[in-house]
Amino acid sequence: MEEKRGLTIKDILIRLVLIIIFIFLLIWLFPMPDLKPLNNQIFADNIDRMKEVAKSYYTLERLPKDINSSKKMTLKEMIDNKYILPLMDSNGNYCSEEDSYVEITKLENEYLIKVYLSCTDKQDYIIEHYGCYDFCNDECLIDTTVATTSAKEVVNNTTKKTKKITTKATTKYTTKKTDTIYEYQFVRNECTEKFDKYVCPSDYYLTGDTCIKNGSKVIQTEAKKEITDVISTDTKPAKPVTSSSTELVDASCRTDYKTSTIDAGYKKTTYKANESTVTQKVTANKVNSYDVKGAVKTTKRKDVSYIEVQNYDVINADKVYQGYKWVYESTLTTDEPNLQYVGENEKLELVDSWKELTCDTCTTTRTVYKYWKFKKVANGEPTYSCDAYPGYSLYDGNKCRKATNVTKTCPSGYDENGNVCSKWYDEYSCSKYGSDYKLDESKKTCTKTTTTYNCDGIGQTTSDPKYCSKVTKEYTCPSYMEKQGTGASTVCIDKHDYYCPSDTSTKTYTLNGTKCTVKTKVKVCSCPSGSVQTEDKLHCAITNSDTKYTCEDYPGYTLNGDKCTKTEITQKETYSCDEGYTLNGTTCFKTVNVTESKKAEKTYKTYCENKYIWSTQTSLDGWSYTGNKRPYNG
Repeated sequence: MEEKRGLTIKDILIRLVLIIIFIFLLIWLFPMPDLKPLNNQIFADNIDRMKEVAKSYYTLERLPKDINSSKKMTLKEMIDNKYILPLMDSNGNYCSEEDSYVEITKLENEYLIKVYLSCTDKQDYIIEHYGCYDFCNDECLIDTTVATTSAKEVVNNTTKKTKKITTKATTKYTTKKTDTIYEYQFVRNECTEKFDKYVCPSDYYLTGDTCIKNGSKVIQTEAKKEITDVISTDTKPAKPVTSSSTELVDASCRTDYKTSTIDAGYKKTTYKANESTVTQKVTANKVNSYDVKGAVKTTKRKDVSYIEVQNYDVINADKVYQGYKWVYESTLTTDEPNLQYVGENEKLELVDSWKELTCDTCTTTRTVYKYWKFKKVANGEPTYSCDAYPGYSLYDGNKCRKATNVTKTCPSGYDENGNVCSKWYDEYSCSKYGSDYKLDESKKTCTKTTTTYNCDGIGQTTSDPKYCSKVTKEYTCPSYMEKQGTGASTVCIDKHDYYCPSDTSTKTYTLNGTKCTVKTKVKVCSCPSGSVQTEDKLHCAITNSDTKYTCEDYPGYTLNGDKCTKTEITQKETYSCDEGYTLNGTTCFKTVNVTESKKAEKTYKTYCENKYIWSTQTSLDGWSYTGNKRPYNG
């Protein structure tokens, strides 16, 4: 019969290699699709959505009025005003609301819209041109050419003749509905500068149109030069050169004694130690025996009172603020009047209104109203109140509660039993076995312990069963003898008849109890101060030295004792000034009082006034249209 066995490590590795080869074949046969066209389409769709919002928002009244002027709206403003939803790129991330925008610019005969979008996968923009036909629905425009234009200028409501304005032939637009040519009134603020007053620098004072300063002037002149001879001596320490010689002489010696102490010799006698018997009381061996019986179980009942629980109805307390304030939220510009209102939590307030042309080439005007929207915001931190809920009181800072019914419940582990709560439990005891038995709660047993004593291996029993009598032998010596050895081998040694070695020619001995005092004759030699004693202690080495000085390190210097000196004569330049001048280096200075004057500086003030002009052109660079027009009489 063939024996079954499990997979080996070799089998597992072969299967793992086959799986990896299969995965690589799948990747090679079925590569990932190119998602770049899809990503570009998502980006293009997002730009088109922003462009369509711009085309619907920038109606005639919202378009820029002057040539080369622009209006801009970010993606965030579009989202905040609910014109568009947030845009998401191909990576699943939201496009930047601050960097993405739409900008419309007024050119001479058309408008240009730029749409810029910034996302995590791409940033780019598109530009589209729009002619007047994209915004004017009622009038079809034709080309006219204006060669020269004569204008009348109105300044401060006073008409005066001006020079004839000649311009190059330019293409303008007029309407097809009528052949009447109109003049349009324009205005601009012109400023001129007029003389105001004279001013002086801070350290001058004004007299008429002249600035005057009282100060001082420094007069400078060259100092007088004098040349004198100066004798100088330079001194340096000379170099010492020392030569030495050594002389040996006999040391000064004398005879002396050196005292020391050694142990004296002695005679000794050995005795057997005294043997005696000693009886000791020691603790007997303790032996415990145990009698174990099962504890007696008794089932009992324990009663306790119910626990009363007070229940509450809890609700949120009302916030109470000390006051409220109106906070600006947004601006609304529209041609609808009477939209202002005041609500409980918000209000719309009319702040301005003005007239403007319906479009740049239109003759009709409309009134634009500007509103500010405010919302009501609580002022300061709130407090909490339960005044609106009778019977409730403030609880836990911001809650209101009212006592309801009282419920009764039993403590944990107890069950309801009529008027009380009860639980049954088992109790164990050893009462039936007598007081010698002790209860073990964990094992639920009763144990009686019996203790006996014996003197096995220790000694003899005594009247007290807890102790035994043990007999031992002791060996002792008299106090003046030395004890050596242990047990039966112990001996006592008696030391007596101490003596010292015999005297010699250099040493003498004296017995002092158990010690000998030794006096040794020695030769002590010494050397005079300034000499060195040799190793044999019998001679002294005396060193004689002779020091001379030289100036060989300082060429040109002369030896003078232990110094080297050199004398030089140099010329010194000195400078002096006449009386009243102060010397500073080689220059003399003197300060005198002077008065300085110069022409005061004129200052001007700017005065501005409105200047008006009529023209058949619908727009003029640097001028603003007033909304007034009149038929042109040529």
